[in-house]
Amino acid sequence: MNIQEAKNISIISILDSLGIKPTKINDKQAWYHSPFRAENTPSFSVSVTKNVFYDFGDSTYKGNVIDFVMLYYKCDIKEALKILANNSFSVHQQLFNPQVNQDEKDYEITAIKPLRNKYLIYYIKQRGLCIKTTQRYCKEIHYILKDKAYYAIGFQNELDGVELRNKYVQMCFGSKYPTYINNDSSTVFLFEAFIDFLSFITLKPNLEHRFDYIILNSVNTLESTLIQSSNKFLYKTLDDSETFESKYKTIVACFDNDTAGDKATEKLIAAFPLITKDARAKYKDYKDVNDYLLSINRDKLT
Repeated sequence: MNIQEAKNISIISILDSLGIKPTKINDKQAWYHSPFRAENTPSFSVSVTKNVFYDFGDSTYKGNVIDFVMLYYKCDIKEALKILANNSFSVHQQLFNPQVNQDEKDYEITAIKPLRNKYLIYYIKQRGLCIKTTQRYCKEIHYILKDKAYYAIGFQNELDGVELRNKYVQMCFGSKYPTYINNDSSTVFLFEAFIDFLSFITLKPNLEHRFDYIILNSVNTLESTLIQSSNKFLYKTLDDSETFESKYKTIVACFDNDTAGDKATEKLIAAFPLITKDARAKYKDYKDVNDYLLSINRDKLT
């Protein structure tokens, strides 16, 4: 393995292989407790878009994937390349994908298949999700990005954008927009990400068709779309076509237990103060619904 090949390996994937899990992750950054020192507040940042790391608690720890291996294993660059080559990174895992610029289509979806790829199925198992449920709502997406071929789990939104996930990638092709699952219920559940929605259905399979579901696919879509009075998700139009009211008797917010989740819940309650319920008390000791699922389902993971 040469230096350029090594730099294509995701730092996040290496941290995961070491059992180091992020405390927070989004399309741009992942935050961890530093793997180099003890700390209470996560200050170790990995850029998802640039594939570099920086320890804000000790700036001597920074750099690319090779730098990380050299620092972590206390070795030289030759030994670091051997470590990277001797692990399964270059064989089994997806290589690092840069963030897609949605205004410049530099990707091509080459195939949309039923979700059967063994590595994606393994990822589903790692997340504690019901495989059959995930296969009902998701597809296996094969695509080319910057002349390299990849595959991921795909989840479609209402503007035909596709949320892509695998063990090392979180990105969207097309426009960020909510996904709406309408079961003609008077109650709707809101989730930040489709992984949390699938986690909920895994936990409560008997509720799959009992309620409506809206998956934001980004907390930003809450303000830009869902709490605007003309949206089709939470409002219905009255006879004069200019007056709107909520189409639901109850709105259940199942957002993350972090600052973004706090703000999103506050905005939803401000828009629908009498009918919004904050469900996070059910998983108050966990980051999100999937984290809660894993806490009670870990013995079943393979």
